[in-house]
Amino acid sequence: MAPFLDDDGGYCSDEALGHKHSTTDIDRAEDIAVAVELKFLHPFRIEGSADPEPNDRRPVHVIGSPLKDDQNACQQYAFQLVADTIKGTGAKATTIYDITADGHAEDEFWESHWIVKKANSAEPGPKEKQERPGGACYLWVPVEISSPKMATTDPQTSRHIRRVLKALTEGHRLAANYTCEVHVHLGRRDGQPFQLPALKRLASLLWSAEPTLRSIRDPNSPNYRNIYTWGSELRDFSRLSGDISKMSPEDAPNQDIQDGQVRHALRILPLTEKRGRDWRALHEIWRVKSLRDLGLLLSGPDKQYRRLGFNFSSFGLEDERAKRSPRTVEFRMMEGTVDTDLILNWVFICATIAEAAVVPSDNRFDAALSHVLALRAADERYRNRGSRESRTSKACRLGREFSGLMQELRVPKPMYEGFEEKIVRDWRQ
Repeated sequence: MAPFLDDDGGYCSDEALGHKHSTTDIDRAEDIAVAVELKFLHPFRIEGSADPEPNDRRPVHVIGSPLKDDQNACQQYAFQLVADTIKGTGAKATTIYDITADGHAEDEFWESHWIVKKANSAEPGPKEKQERPGGACYLWVPVEISSPKMATTDPQTSRHIRRVLKALTEGHRLAANYTCEVHVHLGRRDGQPFQLPALKRLASLLWSAEPTLRSIRDPNSPNYRNIYTWGSELRDFSRLSGDISKMSPEDAPNQDIQDGQVRHALRILPLTEKRGRDWRALHEIWRVKSLRDLGLLLSGPDKQYRRLGFNFSSFGLEDERAKRSPRTVEFRMMEGTVDTDLILNWVFICATIAEAAVVPSDNRFDAALSHVLALRAADERYRNRGSRESRTSKACRLGREFSGLMQELRVPKPMYEGFEEKIVRDWRQ
């Protein structure tokens, strides 16, 4: 993942866009592709009204009648403005209106274009609706921007994303509130699913690391429990969670896990945690015989919980949306932001996790899994003691746990320290 550290200049190459397909049957780092979905609120100033934020140096587009009264036309105009800004960086971009008008399907553009469409979950909140002095206010349009899939090992990938985000955040007064999110998709560049052992390794790490990774969410946010978006906890709402909650220690499978690194990580669990919740969960993951069964196991049985914070639903093929989706694992827990560095660093972290998990020889996986299993065992002991923890103490502990996991994954400090600071700040409030 070192290429992500080099982010000066350049455009996205064909290599980064995934045009060179792999034919290997073994997942390698160079086979991994990443794509990002960004949800924003795009503002318009209504013609004849004062600028709601006259001190904001970023341009704001003006809209008047009859466009402002036609929701569809206003939305189409916003999408085109955003797509034109992306094109101005030298990248390819299109809107959902152009795609459908030409009789095409969205998936025809996944490899080559940024796609601009409606962000279904995003909506202005009280802060965005608030009138400024003189009665000035914005007209807001929810916008989702989806990148093409790009190779994680290509240095052009981070440069390309940075260039596009810089153009968007400087050329528009984009906002991101609690109804907006950043989603990261990880899959193979050739469009094929990860091999079953690789996906099991990734599932094992994400299950065990979920509380640590989800600590980046602001607990004070109205959307902390995914009221506005789908992305709830794998450990609480998946079929796997339901299955193991019904087990007694005697019900846990006895067969050995085929992966040596997973077996080694499980051995470090204290005796009190043997056959405990995480032990049972990892054994359930490794007894699955097919990608589809694994996708179902890691998804919720109800529609609201089909797509969890770690979304494996495209492998379960349980509904039409899953069947149409790319065969990727989607990280859905990061809150919306207009901070380019934070977005890029999260993409890097997600890609590092995927790389460490799907490459069997990567010893970062063993170190990271052992680390988070130890944290989960400590969580269980803490709960059993019934101890109370101050907000400051918990905030600092969660920050340390996140940075510790990043260190085990060998993520450079500049890539994770912003999240560590965010965790401590948010959880201390």
